[in-house]
Amino acid sequence: MKQLPLFTNKESKSLDSLTISSLGFSEQTLMGMAALSVFHANEDLWNTAESIWVVCGTGGNGGDGYALAHFLFQEGYDVKVFQTAPNKNNAGKFYESLVKSTLGFIGNLEDFHKEENEAKEDSVLVVDALLGTGFSSPLSNEFQDLIDTINDSDVFFYRLSLDTPSGWNPYALGQKESDHHRFIFSDSVEELGTRKWENVGFIYEKDNLIPRYYEAIGFPIRTHLSESLFSKRYYYEKDTEKAIQVLKRKHKAHKYSAGSALFYGGGKGMEGAILLSESAFSRLGGGISKIFSPSEEITNFVLNEDLSKMAVTSDFQTIVNDPFYAKTKTIVVGPGLTTYPEGLSSWKLETGKTLILDAGAIPSFGTKLPIGERVILTPHVGELNRLTGKNHNSVQETYDTLVPFTKENQVYVLLKSFVSLLVCPDGTSYVWESPNPKLATMGTGDLLSGILARYFSLEIDLSIPEAVLLALSFLDHSKQLEEPYPSAQQILTSLVESL
Repeated sequence: MKQLPLFTNKESKSLDSLTISSLGFSEQTLMGMAALSVFHANEDLWNTAESIWVVCGTGGNGGDGYALAHFLFQEGYDVKVFQTAPNKNNAGKFYESLVKSTLGFIGNLEDFHKEENEAKEDSVLVVDALLGTGFSSPLSNEFQDLIDTINDSDVFFYRLSLDTPSGWNPYALGQKESDHHRFIFSDSVEELGTRKWENVGFIYEKDNLIPRYYEAIGFPIRTHLSESLFSKRYYYEKDTEKAIQVLKRKHKAHKYSAGSALFYGGGKGMEGAILLSESAFSRLGGGISKIFSPSEEITNFVLNEDLSKMAVTSDFQTIVNDPFYAKTKTIVVGPGLTTYPEGLSSWKLETGKTLILDAGAIPSFGTKLPIGERVILTPHVGELNRLTGKNHNSVQETYDTLVPFTKENQVYVLLKSFVSLLVCPDGTSYVWESPNPKLATMGTGDLLSGILARYFSLEIDLSIPEAVLLALSFLDHSKQLEEPYPSAQQILTSLVESL
């Protein structure tokens, strides 16, 4: 499983300093390498612009902008450079001076606004090199006006930000309208040297993640990582081929080696949820399963669907006495429940089994969770807020809550959202950033529970992060459906066909 490290702004600065002190790079060299990598990565984009405007701040981010402007100018592009004030960074001063000697002129903000008023519509590609990842103070009125102009003007047909969109702060997403959070509405972001944790979930329209591209510039992210430099945050990289291959049954498989799972859920009127979860497990190759439910009608529902299946009306506390419980590897609890099952608090999970808690098995804040080495909760945002007693407006806020929560309770938590986040008891976390609007329909959470159960039930013992990656990769197949708004049942059918 390939893991791509994510660095906080603070960690990125430490890595920058380490590159200079331990590897002997100069800051000026790193700045030039960053600019050159952005130049080459976007050559097709530059060719679409009548003019390219680079707007530079006073720090290292502004220095990157000056260096990029130099390369653009030398390669024959129509470039204009504007600054908020002279650069304060030593390396940035070098490239600012270089631009002055080659372009001959650097405009100020007054020049910027004047040029913007005179430029024609959709003629300018603007490069945002204003505020880097280290900026945290409130924006001045001058900066607010500048950002509003860049966002709202019809002159700019494309906005490219270096390292991070200026003004972006994921911790400000929940601010009241009176404290409006202003930031550049970038069309794309070029992350320089490290993939930035604070950029995860960057949106300016609901559920619309803006593309971010990573440009390597020689940081020692393979040779010099340590706990003091890196907080163990990773991207999940899709592994579609492995997700399919792992699910395929072996020729000598029998019903237990093909996978066994126990499902508890489906209260009265909600039986379909647990049926869908179990159906995902069995139709994707699971060998044997059994449904337990508080509903007195569950047996009729199950047998009407498939006479070969097993179901019983039961409360949660009695499932451990059922002979099937001793034989199964995976237990799914929650789909179709409206209340937390009695007996689940402080329930001890046997070694070697995996417990998936979803929907009604996501308790309210303060409720004791089951105890075990492999307990994973799969809440959506509303359920997460109920579980932790806090509201969360960004992936970063969620992480800050879940790191101590998972450690204290020794559980894994997978947040299901347009950006999914898995946090482990040891503090390691994984981000899945692949929004899929086809999953915005009733029942897809139940599908995911069944798919997870299928991976956890395999003969090969997958770690929880490995199984989650494969399940999310496999579920991502639904993007290929021609149906614009498929039902959960249609999604499951397409997944079965992919096998």
